[in-house]
Amino acid sequence: MKKKLSLSLFLLLQLCLQGYAQQADTLRLSLIEAVNLAVEQNPQLKSTQLNEEKNRYRIKEVKAAALPQLNGDATFTDNFQRATQILPGEVFGQPGTSVAVQFGTQYQMGVTAQASQVLFDPSLIVGIRAAKESQGLYELQTFQTKEDLIYNVVNIYMQLQMVEKQQELVKGNIDRMQQLIYITNEQFKEGIIKKVDVEQLKVNNTNLLTQLSNANNTYVQLINNLKTLMSVPASQPVAITEVGADPIPVLQQLNLEANTELALLDYQMNLQRLNTKNIQAGYLPKLSLIANYGWQGQTNELFETGQTQGFKSGLYGLQLSIPIFDGFAKRSRVVQSNIELRQLELNKQYLASNITNEFVTARNNVLQNQRVQEAQQENMKVAEELYQVAKLSYTEGIAPLSELINAENGLKEAQTQYLTAMLQMNLAELDLMQSSGQLSQIIKETSPVK
Repeated sequence: MKKKLSLSLFLLLQLCLQGYAQQADTLRLSLIEAVNLAVEQNPQLKSTQLNEEKNRYRIKEVKAAALPQLNGDATFTDNFQRATQILPGEVFGQPGTSVAVQFGTQYQMGVTAQASQVLFDPSLIVGIRAAKESQGLYELQTFQTKEDLIYNVVNIYMQLQMVEKQQELVKGNIDRMQQLIYITNEQFKEGIIKKVDVEQLKVNNTNLLTQLSNANNTYVQLINNLKTLMSVPASQPVAITEVGADPIPVLQQLNLEANTELALLDYQMNLQRLNTKNIQAGYLPKLSLIANYGWQGQTNELFETGQTQGFKSGLYGLQLSIPIFDGFAKRSRVVQSNIELRQLELNKQYLASNITNEFVTARNNVLQNQRVQEAQQENMKVAEELYQVAKLSYTEGIAPLSELINAENGLKEAQTQYLTAMLQMNLAELDLMQSSGQLSQIIKETSPVK
């Protein structure tokens, strides 16, 4: 018996130590810390940032066409069966005949270097400008990914806070229910109430325990989602803390210029205009400086010294390329580019209208949820008072158990409705901040999340 007791104490001590170690290693994050960690570690955001770096090298690739181009060639030929040419015999003092002659040597080798430098190419100029402009597009895409990431982190964080409040309320209800069960058990022993009353309270207590278990499960799922966004290992315990900062006032004004999606369309439209100019530049001539220098050797004896004869050659000059007629190909490409630009303009018009509607809807939701939250808060206070009155009346034997159960159910429903209204209020404010452009402005102005 003593061994079993010692073993039990040992296991209990181990569990306590493990619980303490887990608590010590728990990553406790405020909202700002969670956002910063997600921005720092999220793989999707890092992948988008790599597009910026990749585009920088794409810009260098385009610029390289404006730099001098140098190429070298080396050749070796074995004319093991030289071609034969028929010439008039007069060339060799044999009039009236034809003579078969083989020209050249069996072996030929050569080395040539070519250099060119673009002096004037309107298409290249526009292409370099478009390449530089595209960097802003990739940077804005990175910002959009960051904005969406922050929105999701804040959204989950607020849900976690609401679930924690729900857990606190359910635990309080369980404590009250267990007190009632103790009282009713004593009353049942004295024959004051029936056993069915005690069983009814036990059923309610079981329902509360189930509700708490569901809340705990929801909390774990939300924590796992937050870990994914922050790229934290699944085995790492994570807990949230209070926000610890004054709430940011939500603006009730729409700022379309701060909207990231509209800004992306503006970049795309500008790049499309440059694409049209690039096509139109193809109608203009191109001027390049060219140079060529080489050496060619010929011999019939490849490995004998002094048998190879070599000759040098070189040239330099200007090359002017003038487009004359391409079957109206460039004209068709210009028309296609202009159509794509028109499509982007229509998309922007539709997006601006959609964003405006989302802003109006979000603002109305905020106002509506404010009224609902205030009403539910007052309703919860009333339900709490009614429950206390019913509890007192029941314990004094004035009111039946059914009245107390009804009051308790009303209190639980009021608590649920209040928490739902609070969460909907917070989410509506977050949606309003995003649709109005305020969220993107905060991200730009707040250095920790840049």
